Order: sequence, then C-alpha cells, then structure tokens
Amino acid sequence: MSSLRLAVIGTGVIGQAHARRIARDSSCLLVAVCDSDSRCRSLATELNTGFFLDAEELLEQETLDGVIIATPNASHSALATTCLRRGLPVLIEKPIADTTEAALAIVAVAEETGVPVLVGHHRRHSSAIQQARTLLQEGAIGELIAVSLLWTLKKPDDYFEADWRCRRPGGGPVMINLVHELDTLRFLCGEIHRVYAQAGSPTRQLEVEDSVAISLSLESGVIATLLACDNTPAPWSYEATTHENPLYFETCENCYHFLGTEGGLAFPRLDIWRYDDPNAVGWQHPLAHHSRTTQQVDPLDLQLRHFLDVVRGDAESLLDARDAARTLAVAHAVLESIQTQQPVEPAL
Repeated sequence: MSSLRLAVIGTGVIGQAHARRIARDSSCLLVAVCDSDSRCRSLATELNTGFFLDAEELLEQETLDGVIIATPNASHSALATTCLRRGLPVLIEKPIADTTEAALAIVAVAEETGVPVLVGHHRRHSSAIQQARTLLQEGAIGELIAVSLLWTLKKPDDYFEADWRCRRPGGGPVMINLVHELDTLRFLCGEIHRVYAQAGSPTRQLEVEDSVAISLSLESGVIATLLACDNTPAPWSYEATTHENPLYFETCENCYHFLGTEGGLAFPRLDIWRYDDPNAVGWQHPLAHHSRTTQQVDPLDLQLRHFLDVVRGDAESLLDARDAARTLAVAHAVLESIQTQQPVEPAL
C-alpha cells in the first residue's frame, strides 16, 4: 500500500503536533507544511519536508491525498472549501469555523462534492471516551438522568501574551476550550436543546470570561451542568485527569459525573457506583463500587489513523462537517446566552 501524501496548513501548536505525527507514521508522507509566517520554515527543515508561504501555491504545485487545516478559525471555511473543490479530503481543526454561516458553507460544499471532512474534536477518538459511551449506551447505570461536568485549572500568565486570547471574537474559554466539553457532551449523551449561561471575569478583568456556569437541556430530557474556571489551581479538568496531554500536570481525579436510574459513572476513572442487591435499594443501603480499565492511546494518533482510513475510503468520518457545525452552534448559543442573560436554543 502506497503512503498517503498529506500537507499541513498552519503551523501553530496543534499544526506542529499534526505535522510531527505524520512525519513519524510510515503509512503517510508529510509532503509540505504551509504558514504565512516565514519563521515557521524551521519546522519544515526539522521534519525534512517542503515549505510554502501560500496555501494556493501548495495546492497548485503538490500532488496530495489529503490536507490538515490548522489555521486561525476565520480562515477555515475558505481553505476547506478550496480543498474540497479540488477533491481533497480535509481534517479541520476545531472548531470547524468562526461563525455558523462559515461552517454551513463547508457543509454545503462537502455535501455537494461528496469529499469527506473530519473535524478535529479529537476527544471522540479517546479510548476512555469511547468506553464511557459504550457503558452509557449499554445501560450500565440505567437510564441517564443528569450530567455534571467540571473544567477547572489555572492558565499561566504567559498564555495571555497572545492578544487574541483576551478579545472577542475567538478568545475566551468558551470558544477555545469548552467547545471540546460541549462536543463531548453531545457525543456521549445526545443533542443539546437549550442552554442558559452566566460568565464573569472578576479576577483578570479581561474582555473574555474566566469563569462560566452553563445549564443545558438535552433533547432526551437529560439535564446537564458545566462549570468552568481557568484561573484556579484546581485538579478537575479533562486534560489533567485523562493524562492524554503531557503538557498538563496529571491528577487522579474525575471531571465528569453521569447519573442514571441504576447507578453513577465517574469519568475518566470509569468508576461505577450502584446497588448490587435489587432487594436492598435506598440511601440506607451500601453502594457497590466497580472500576473499569482502559488502554491509554494518544487520541491525536488515533485521529490521524482514522483520517487516513477516511482518505482511503475505508471509514466514514467520525465527525463530519454538519455534526461539527452543531457543536459550534451550541458554543455560539452559550455566548449569546451570556450576553442576553436568556435561555437560547442552538441555531442548528
């Protein structure tokens, strides 16, 4: 089987992560990286690959099987539609675009051309997430009633040296970070019908929020809460608890709790609490504790392997453009609710 020829457009932190994974995977070839900043040429030199300043030149000059787009969100739509019209499958970093309209433009071209899109909400590829989804779908805790999600950590001061992270649109934890939590909630528990959110920045006093409380109503009738703060030294975040990202200090806590009619599930430890004796049910009786184990594999590696399968035509995209547009619509509904102080139904 010949190696698939891939290019990465955008060489920020996540673009570099994609490029390095491609470079070390024998089933694909990193043909080139592209970035409008000439200082990024050093990555191409390090990985012994081509370098382009202009994406159009890259697409004109190189023969490719697929493209990874890891540029700022506002450029996703134009780049993705250009690739799709050339017949090139794309992996677009999350979120799919900066606006719902831009996301729908990608959806329209993808559905018109039939060229596949995979959007980089990489947690869907996590073995722990996949196992949690299986447990919920198989009824390990009965019928799901409610969900509680925490995302709490301390961003270092130098994080905010990138000015765009401090401003609207695009900055703030809702669009940068919590879009992951919202997509994960959709993937595990179903579509989100309505959100109500409050936010503030009492400590940093930036234009963007540092704390958010979101109440979510799902189409199934399940209710969920998501509490987030990025200015607290707390251990309850997906990144710290799953140990999937080596940049984060690792804790042995749980960050999500799923509450069902027959038990509770804590993630990512996959602890299940329930009554084992059906004749001894109620708060006066002891709960039994059961633990599950899962093999830890870097979800970005798994995502790349899946993208290669999608490019070959061996798999359907785990997260296509329309699915990702729904997650973006939920994130925008959260921001609208923060602004209006009213419940909002996502536009898609």
